[in-house]
Amino acid sequence: MANLTSPGVEVSVINESFYVPSDAGTTPLFIVASSQDKKNGAGDGTAVGTTTANANTAYLISSQRELTETFGDPKFYTDASGNSLNGYELNEYGLQAAYSFLGIANRAFVLRANVNTAELVGSASRPTSRPTDGTYWFDLASSVYGLFEWSKTDQKFTAVTPTLITSLNDLVGGVSTGIPKTSVGVTGDYAINTTHVSNKIYKKTASNTWVVLGSTDWHESLPIITVASGTTVTTKNMKVNGITITSGGTALSDVATAIGSNVTNVSASVNSITGDLEIFHNGKALGDSTAGTNTIRFEEGNGLLAELGITAGTFNGVKFLQDKHTNRPTWDTAASSEDRPNGSVWFKTTSANSGANLVAKLYSTSSGSFSQVASPLHRTHNSAIFNLDPANGGTGLSVGDLYVQFNITEESMTAADANDSTPNVGNFQFFRYEGGTTKITSKLTSPSFTSSETFTISESRKNQEAMSTPVTITLGGTGADDFVAAVNAKVDPDAASTTTTKLINIKASKLTTGEIVIEHLLGGEIRMFDGEFGTPLADAGFSQTTAHAYGSFDATSTTLIDNLYDIPTGATIDSSANTGILASNWKRLSYTASLNAPTNEPADGTLWYHTATDEVDILAHNGTTFIGYLNAYSETDPNGPQFSATAPTTQSDGTALVNNDLWIDTSDLENYPKLYRYNTAATLSSTNTSNQVAVTTTGAAFELVDKTDQTTEDGIVFADARLHTTADKADSLSTGGAGDSSSIKDLLSDNFLDPDAPDPANFPQGILLFNTRRSGYNVKEYKNNYITTTKYPGSGSAGLGNIRQSNESVATYFPDRWVTKSSNNADGSGSFGRKAQRKVIVEQLKSEIDTNQAIREDQRGYNVIAVPGYPELIANMINLNTDRNNTAFVVGDTPLRLEGTATAITNYANNTAGALDNGEDGLVSSSEYLGVFYPSGRTTDNGGKSIVVPPSHMMLRVLANNDSIAFPWFAPSGTRRGVVDNVTAVGHIDASTGEFQTISVTESVRDSMHEVKINPITFFSGAGIVNFGNLTKTSGSSALDRINVSRLAVYLRTQLDAIAKPFIFEPNDELTRNEIKQAVESFLLELTGQRALFDFLVVCDETNNTPTRIDRNELYVDIAIEPIKSVEFIYIPLRIKNTGEIAKLGQ
Repeated sequence: MANLTSPGVEVSVINESFYVPSDAGTTPLFIVASSQDKKNGAGDGTAVGTTTANANTAYLISSQRELTETFGDPKFYTDASGNSLNGYELNEYGLQAAYSFLGIANRAFVLRANVNTAELVGSASRPTSRPTDGTYWFDLASSVYGLFEWSKTDQKFTAVTPTLITSLNDLVGGVSTGIPKTSVGVTGDYAINTTHVSNKIYKKTASNTWVVLGSTDWHESLPIITVASGTTVTTKNMKVNGITITSGGTALSDVATAIGSNVTNVSASVNSITGDLEIFHNGKALGDSTAGTNTIRFEEGNGLLAELGITAGTFNGVKFLQDKHTNRPTWDTAASSEDRPNGSVWFKTTSANSGANLVAKLYSTSSGSFSQVASPLHRTHNSAIFNLDPANGGTGLSVGDLYVQFNITEESMTAADANDSTPNVGNFQFFRYEGGTTKITSKLTSPSFTSSETFTISESRKNQEAMSTPVTITLGGTGADDFVAAVNAKVDPDAASTTTTKLINIKASKLTTGEIVIEHLLGGEIRMFDGEFGTPLADAGFSQTTAHAYGSFDATSTTLIDNLYDIPTGATIDSSANTGILASNWKRLSYTASLNAPTNEPADGTLWYHTATDEVDILAHNGTTFIGYLNAYSETDPNGPQFSATAPTTQSDGTALVNNDLWIDTSDLENYPKLYRYNTAATLSSTNTSNQVAVTTTGAAFELVDKTDQTTEDGIVFADARLHTTADKADSLSTGGAGDSSSIKDLLSDNFLDPDAPDPANFPQGILLFNTRRSGYNVKEYKNNYITTTKYPGSGSAGLGNIRQSNESVATYFPDRWVTKSSNNADGSGSFGRKAQRKVIVEQLKSEIDTNQAIREDQRGYNVIAVPGYPELIANMINLNTDRNNTAFVVGDTPLRLEGTATAITNYANNTAGALDNGEDGLVSSSEYLGVFYPSGRTTDNGGKSIVVPPSHMMLRVLANNDSIAFPWFAPSGTRRGVVDNVTAVGHIDASTGEFQTISVTESVRDSMHEVKINPITFFSGAGIVNFGNLTKTSGSSALDRINVSRLAVYLRTQLDAIAKPFIFEPNDELTRNEIKQAVESFLLELTGQRALFDFLVVCDETNNTPTRIDRNELYVDIAIEPIKSVEFIYIPLRIKNTGEIAKLGQ
């Protein structure tokens, strides 16, 4: 207090008041699982509590609206008919319970575990992610391929539908450049290899081989002339293309030999099937000088032609024509000059009348979809420019314009190109326009030349489809400036478009650093060749050495020049030597060719519930390693395990069952996989009906494999082993990812193992291996770069590379893998079906509770803990509560499928199944601060749909109601404070049907539940549904075996902590001890008045605060309380008296 220096009054206030702060009331911590990135309650944004970034964060929620804005509406799943999926593992029980609780309360903590339940919905096909923005897709299913086969017999074209090859497995060598395997298609089929950018078109010949359409092999598979088997000849002669052919014998094969040995481009053979003589032309443009290209001219000699029955004259060979619909070929007999044999093909390059329409689509992230981009077919780059932008010559094109080039090697397509001997073939390739001027920049800074060297340039021009006539450039000096000057001297932008001596659109320049630049100012095409004198283009740095291969582009190259390419190998302008180069703004399109829209590989950590129950890869131990089942037991079913509700009587192909055939019983998916192994010497047990004596015999039967046996030859191991066969393991296209899974049938006879497969040395011969990586009905997680040389380095030596596969290098393997996420059960058996889904969620919930430090902090002021729907979390909640000094009460659930019989409930509570952890099989944990309740309830979700909810859904609201009308130390039970108002019925889910079974928890059942300390929720007529239990799941007998006393202890811990904290660091003397004693006594006296205590005693003096304790800076406040118990057993003896006896008792 300040001293007064003049007369006055100084008033000071000394605060000596003290009171216990009021409790926040019932404040639960809900730990929940839900889908990720849900819509908020308003539907106009993402619920922030469901993002990955905010997972494991405890939000303090004050209302139902705030809950749905933060976590979205609780989701409960339905079937295709809209019926609720009762007990579905992905239902959001925790959020629904929190929503119900906040209907009468205004304070709850909610923490969402970092597991995306939406990923566990399940599918038979593996999940993917959205394509990258700008992804191109060659939509094979929507495309039309414009192939028409000519029938000379019927004089008409028939449209043919080609087989689309999309898998390397269908190609010889398993590479994109391979031809189709003979196992693909039948004779006469067409196919397109869409795995390669060249999209080669094939036909399957009569000899069951695939040949490229239009190739020499194709020409030589379709005869021009056929002579019937049995025709006899003599040693006479005839002329073929002016060459005299004399038969060396009397057989047709002698004629074939004579033709093939003497006539250029003509061959003959005897068909091995029909015996007919067949005469072919190989299709090369270099044909008979008299009759023309691709023709055979027959003339009679001294009688051989007549013996063969061939009419003298000229016959055309088969033809492969690539042209638009307006140039329909006239191959009918009436047009004798163009009469073509059966099998000729027209590739109609325009879309009219079922012509080619090759559909390219572009993905946009903003729209979330693919949209079609025009991609017409044209012969060359300059032809595309002419057809797409004739008036501007290229400046009118946009970046991203597409076209498809057919005959991509630019082989000759007309008889006028008779100097090119290679026939045009069936193929096509997509190109994308890059925009701007077409510019090539040399990488040489100081090029030198020889004066008078020459080269030629041709250019694309406006309104002109063909390239210009080549203009010769002659250098007048030895430097870069001389090169530039020589080119520009031949340029006249104002020259007529028909000029043959000048260039119009070309410009040459030199950078300040010395590099030469050549441009096409319209963005068109340039083709250049070194001339007769010297190599000035190569000297300038423009050569095939610095050019990209035509139809390819290496964006990472430091030596190749952008926009510079080799001339196509068949370009007629370069028929003599392929030393030319071209500059172009057309770049090969990078795309995905597929029947379905392309997607990206899943993100690392993506979950997949693989729903297939009929995909199982089982291997067997051969004494050294695990091998494919058919390799171990070659006589077993060729298709692997059979799947049916009853035991099969034959193998899947109808043959007889043999030892070691496998069967999986699908009638009991709850206990999947019930795996049986066929044994012809099985032990069979039966009962003699006449005398009821057990009889044991030997016979054939399927024997159940013990899933818990991982040590004997009769057992089975559950583990990830492989995704691929030996043939499929390699990432030959370097696409990354996990690759396509091999088929179960292929795996049966393959022995490949991934390096993380279980060690065979740990298991006996004969034991089975259930490959969970490739098999279905479990949950897997996608792992990026799971199989790499970093993890499995080297090869060849022990401990290096793939240690399960002779230490081979993993460098060529697909790097990613699906890794089983649903871990095995404690007995070694695998987790499958809904139990696999549940295990993934439970393990993540456990992890969050066990590791989250924020929920262990004092400022998180919750006093109830619940994980609605998951009894597996009981032990973890107890441990969390222990870490917080037992300042909360744990509300535990019983399984939704637990039957309502005294036996089932007692067995569950006593854990007669021997479960190692709390869950659906048994209750393991006990604690004075745990209450367990039964049964479940039926209510409605936020959309009004009927749903099944766990007991904690009801009890959390009961606790809130109890505390609002009374106090935590009042039993939240009975008809006054235990009324359940958020369900309409109680019961359990029938495990076999999934239907909710309403039950009445009878008195006899309640008696059994009382003995095992499970609290019943039941219906009483006139009162409704009430909680009719007040027991904690304690292992001993004490006052804490009642919920009201347990919650009183929780309340006392919290409040006494608040009372004592202000005394920390106060002097440890009598005054302080008296103050804290007075505060505690005042608090306990108030509780006595509120019916919490009978009596209490507080000691805080020198008797319990000895000098030794004081020297250790300790202060002890010993408190003894006598809590008030609840009335649970009311006995009312009723005595019946004779008339008048009661009156006498009152006298």
